[in-house]
Amino acid sequence: MSVHAPIDARTMARLVHPAAPARLDLREEQLSATIWWLALPAILETLLFSAVHFADTLIVGWLHSESALAAALLGGVVMWLATAPFMALSAAATSLVARGWGEGDFESARRCAAQALAMAFSFALVIYTVGWLLAERILTAMGGEPEVVALGTAFLRVILGSILLGLPMMIANGILRGTGNTKTPLRISAIMNVTNIVISAALAFGWGPLPAMGLVGVAWGTVAARTLGGLMALSVLELGRSGIHVPLREFFTLRPAVLRRVWHLASPAMLERSLNSFAHLIFLTIVTMLGTTVLAAHNIAVQVESIVYMSAMGLGMAITAGVGQAVGAGQSAAAERVMRLGFRWTGFAALALGVAFALFARSGVVIFGATPDVLRLAAMALQIASLELVPMGWSIVLTGGLHGAGDTRSPLRIMIWCTILFRFGGVYLLAIALEWGLAGVWIGTAIFWAFRALLLRAVMHRGAWKEIHARGLA
Repeated sequence: MSVHAPIDARTMARLVHPAAPARLDLREEQLSATIWWLALPAILETLLFSAVHFADTLIVGWLHSESALAAALLGGVVMWLATAPFMALSAAATSLVARGWGEGDFESARRCAAQALAMAFSFALVIYTVGWLLAERILTAMGGEPEVVALGTAFLRVILGSILLGLPMMIANGILRGTGNTKTPLRISAIMNVTNIVISAALAFGWGPLPAMGLVGVAWGTVAARTLGGLMALSVLELGRSGIHVPLREFFTLRPAVLRRVWHLASPAMLERSLNSFAHLIFLTIVTMLGTTVLAAHNIAVQVESIVYMSAMGLGMAITAGVGQAVGAGQSAAAERVMRLGFRWTGFAALALGVAFALFARSGVVIFGATPDVLRLAAMALQIASLELVPMGWSIVLTGGLHGAGDTRSPLRIMIWCTILFRFGGVYLLAIALEWGLAGVWIGTAIFWAFRALLLRAVMHRGAWKEIHARGLA
């Protein structure tokens, strides 16, 4: 190399940090193993997340109150809406950190991580305040019956406290995944979820000297667990033992250029997530029009299906990190192979689970202990859901891959059109206009996922996403 030759970021990183943090092995012969070992902890983490929601639904189900089940669903949807910006910001943080890691530019990765966390804390405080003040109005607007609104308001005002540290934890875990570390978020989630289940059950049923708090007890269990998880994740970054060191003082250091880069990538993903959650809120309002029994059955079906949804989310997180590091390292062919692996694995797994849903839905929902009418409708919804599992999994994984490459705008455009045409128009047409009820809701949703998967697949094939990082567009 000439003494006058320019030094790229990766070479500079090796000179300044001779013991630079490890990056993913993206060689073709090792790629499957690399993505598998990256994905497995992420999938287990999301399954644990799903398991705790499943357990909470079981706890509420054994309160033998349709109103409590319906209130938990309405409050849960509001929390899902509040979570949307954080899920998007987590994906953006993973992408930016992964691409910095792939380039060997570890300082840029650290600064992006700090600004993403600063943004997360600001959003958490605003959402908590607004949500607490408007809780009753929101649930009333969703069409809940008076008893459901009263229970849901008390539940929501407590559980909103979990976002103050719990949702920034999502960004902290996304940062760790961007470096290729998916094991630490898994350990944090395991501890957090066990804590959640134990405290929620103890407070709901009044174990020992504790008062029986019912649905509100479940909310307090969630607050305690997510606060613990948030403190653990932030401590890992503060101590710097995971490969990336993000001291707390960095959260209060404003870096406008870095903040703009984080916002440029995160804002379309935030809008996409928010639209997704808002769409869920709208068609849940349609479900609410069908009565409390149907709403309770829908809640059970959603909780069971979330096992597949969250598994795909886990793989999608790993694909985001893998594609991000590959693109950052200038290996676009490896990035495409990562996306194809995720697509293939998700298709096989979702197909197998779809068969299980179709065959065993009726016997599986019995464990929720709800009334016979609720269980019958929940089983029907799950049998219809078996049709959407494959396209749902494909959509999530392809979105994760595009986000990893820095393309957050293509998934946004696809989400907007599919939401308007199918999530709103299709569900209303089938469930209300044609009077298909809960079956119409789930058939319309299956059509939504099918078209979304087809369009995302077309974007992947077109390949424009490969050039976004190299051209400095995100």
